[in-house]
Amino acid sequence: MNRAAARRTVQNSGITESNRRVVGRVRGTRPGPMVLVIAGLHGNEPAGVRAVERLFHTLGARDTPVRGEIVGLAGNLTALAHGRRFLVRDLNRSWTRRRIASIRARPGDVEESEQLELLELIEDLLRGRESESIILDLHTTSSESIPFCTLGDTIRNREFARRLEIPVVLGIEEQIHGALLEYIGARGPVTVGVEGGQHDDPSSVDYHEHVLWTALVQAGCLDAADVPDYETRRGALVQARGGLSRFFEVRARRAVSEGDGFAMRPGFRNFEPVTEGQPLADDRRGAVVAPEKGRIFLPLYQEQGDDGFFIVRPIHESWLRLSTVLRHLRFDRLARLLPGVHRSRRRPDTLLVDRRVARWQVTPLFHLLGYRKRREALGYAAFSRRRHDLKF
Repeated sequence: MNRAAARRTVQNSGITESNRRVVGRVRGTRPGPMVLVIAGLHGNEPAGVRAVERLFHTLGARDTPVRGEIVGLAGNLTALAHGRRFLVRDLNRSWTRRRIASIRARPGDVEESEQLELLELIEDLLRGRESESIILDLHTTSSESIPFCTLGDTIRNREFARRLEIPVVLGIEEQIHGALLEYIGARGPVTVGVEGGQHDDPSSVDYHEHVLWTALVQAGCLDAADVPDYETRRGALVQARGGLSRFFEVRARRAVSEGDGFAMRPGFRNFEPVTEGQPLADDRRGAVVAPEKGRIFLPLYQEQGDDGFFIVRPIHESWLRLSTVLRHLRFDRLARLLPGVHRSRRRPDTLLVDRRVARWQVTPLFHLLGYRKRREALGYAAFSRRRHDLKF
């Protein structure tokens, strides 16, 4: 691309200094996707914001040719200023249709005002180009960790995340409700959550920046030749992954309730192997043990948060290839013909499964066909078809 022809608007700000929602924005003169990067939804996770600032500083300083548009947004400005995960409510657990309708009518607390402003900005940016956009949501963890990403298991999300060179964890959206990417993903963009490492580890900023440059090249916004030390950045991500599998699935979650006295035992790192029955934490009733063999995921080492830990296991890539084939062949249309399966009257895209009839490998089968488990009660499990699964 001719650099002189690559005129664009560049906005750059330091979020802690200017308190601006838009950290940076670059518009290229050639067509391409929009990559929207959101950082700092949790105020004790500033590493993502720092990485976005670095990205836009370098894009401007090097006059980098860009296709499409790149936008960086900061999430919970008030919580970032206080260095707390949130002040009143978790800004990444409030993205449901009912909550948003209430906030649109009249925002109440500080997080609701933050959410409304952020939502309106995202909607303006996505309007008319939802299916052509890619959204990255940057986070960090309270435990020591290598970088990894999480996503709703659509083929589009999965194939893009595979290019980022870091482990991919599937199924967490079934455990955590009201996340931003879950809400926005229903509109059509590719959505990937990126965890860069531990909150206060300087390398978390570096890993986030490596992922951002890699994602922009893979999205087609940048040429690899125009990215400083591109192969070195990709190599750092591969090295951080080491011998870990590329894909994992969430198998179990330990929820935390106020007043239960939950405290992780010290020293656990993300993806560390654990055995069934191994003590991992303590609460008012005594030791909290691993419910099954696997790897510990997101152990809680901070005051705020309602997820004590998860257990994940590797997924064999042959299983992922099979799911891709079955979804392209639309085998999901046969799911409603299975014994004990009925379509929901209230939600046409949701199937209700009578667990008294369908007992064997129900959840893995529906995952294979592209469904997400939403809830289970009174002997029935509800599975919803993920929208925008295949088109990329």
